[in-house]
Amino acid sequence: MSKNRLLIVTHGNLGSAMIEVARKIIGESSENDVFFLSNDGLSTKEIAERIKDVTKNYTDDHFLIITDFPGGSCFIASKKIASSDGKIFALSGLNISMLLSFLTKKDILTGPRLAEVVKIDGGRAIVS
Repeated sequence: MSKNRLLIVTHGNLGSAMIEVARKIIGESSENDVFFLSNDGLSTKEIAERIKDVTKNYTDDHFLIITDFPGGSCFIASKKIASSDGKIFALSGLNISMLLSFLTKKDILTGPRLAEVVKIDGGRAIVS
């Protein structure tokens, strides 16, 4: 049975800190379903290779990759990988609401539907 997995790809340790906060809110998950990758010292090509290294062990599963902002090396590498694999989806604009959405809905929704709901939930978190 395929699972949904999340890969956060950010500049510096932003993604790692956000994952830590989300787990404090929701609780620790015993499943190996959330991964983090920093772009520190990596070219766009190297980031793409690292993304492949993470996802290659889970070929039956869907991956949602969320990056910190569009246009940067993290986003470019993620979009490149997502465009070549129908089970990998890429979003940008990382916020806590996106992480909480993934963690609470990963066992209910699948692949592209989960990516769309995470995107909507993340957008709802932007208020004035």
